[in-house]
Amino acid sequence: MKIYETLFIINSTLEEEARNKLVDRVKNQIEEKMHGKIRQIDRWGVRQLAFKVQKFNEGDYTVILFDSDPSQIRSLEEMYKVIPEIFRHLILRREDLEKHPVPPKEEKAEEVEEIATVTNAEPSDAATLKEVENS
Repeated sequence: MKIYETLFIINSTLEEEARNKLVDRVKNQIEEKMHGKIRQIDRWGVRQLAFKVQKFNEGDYTVILFDSDPSQIRSLEEMYKVIPEIFRHLILRREDLEKHPVPPKEEKAEEVEEIATVTNAEPSDAATLKEVENS
């Protein structure tokens, strides 16, 4: 399995629900038909295009990072071509992430340490301080 990133732009004049269904359709294509694994979905929302594409001045951008077998990528490209609401797409192989994987962050431990350094207290005291602040 290789790591890929796809960016696609949806017609922004569609209803929000219709745009979400198109994103789900792409997601299902990757997971069910291509037997891939989605790592991250990043919705950028409606943005101004750098230049007019077909008749569009703006579009709804979505970026999906996923693992897939290279032989399955063509099916995703073909799907993009038959959906007229997706007027631009790009699929890239992310060799940089394959060579140097990024370990997942442990956010909770970092938050407690950050609070401890700000208050000059022990991490266990910072957790108590955080509980007091939240109540």
